[in-house]
Amino acid sequence: MRPLLEAFPRRPFVLRPGRGAVGGWLLALVGTVLFGGFIALLAIEICPAIRDDFAVRDAARPAPAARIAEGRCRSRLFLFQTCDLTIAWRDKDGARTRKVTYMFVEPHMGSWSAVPMADPARAGLVTTDLGLDRLWNRVGTALGGLAFAVVLIGGLLIAAWKGQAKGGDVKALAQRPLVAAPVRFRGWGEGPSWVVEDERGEVFEWPVRKSDKPFVLDEGRGLVLALRDPAGGSAFPLDEKLRFVVLTAQERAAIEAARRTPVTGAA
Repeated sequence: MRPLLEAFPRRPFVLRPGRGAVGGWLLALVGTVLFGGFIALLAIEICPAIRDDFAVRDAARPAPAARIAEGRCRSRLFLFQTCDLTIAWRDKDGARTRKVTYMFVEPHMGSWSAVPMADPARAGLVTTDLGLDRLWNRVGTALGGLAFAVVLIGGLLIAAWKGQAKGGDVKALAQRPLVAAPVRFRGWGEGPSWVVEDERGEVFEWPVRKSDKPFVLDEGRGLVLALRDPAGGSAFPLDEKLRFVVLTAQERAAIEAARRTPVTGAA
């Protein structure tokens, strides 16, 4: 191990974190748009249908003059169900239609059936027994989906903010002469990230991509390679292909040669 550590020059390095601030904010943006769209779906289609069904559920009765003009249900993992229905009927004002969207959790395989239902006092709020029978299920599913989306968006934004802060730490670290040192790999954190511990027991966490792998020095002892200021401070773990640090061709060749040197004793 020692020849490999000594092969690194002692100087400031240009460091490239596995996952920079830009990538983190881009992921947060994509997640916000995706799950924000789901929240918009809840607000525009799911929740209004639930509100209207609560208004008519006590007086709703079969509506023989109405029919299901279009209907399609989708099942995900045979558990999460979504149904889009178009109900058509005719009254004194002529032909009318109403589109409703249901979202609920129920184990099911195969097709669904639906019977139009209506409250005579609220003729425009035609619904179906499929929705009324699962009204509280739909409420719980909507609340659960909303909480899930908010938590994910919040988590992505927090991860992006942490990545931004780590970017500042990397710039500060790169301004000082650094040396190669072994640190203990503590595992993967959220984000994702690597968690490492130095010989003094200080723990550091750095954002990376899921495809990144640390530069292993001693698998048995869980030691990986890091760069750090010998005077103390953060330890910056390196990846196995040394893409997180800018090296000259000569430096990289010397490190690779030391890497291939057989281990004859403890570091």
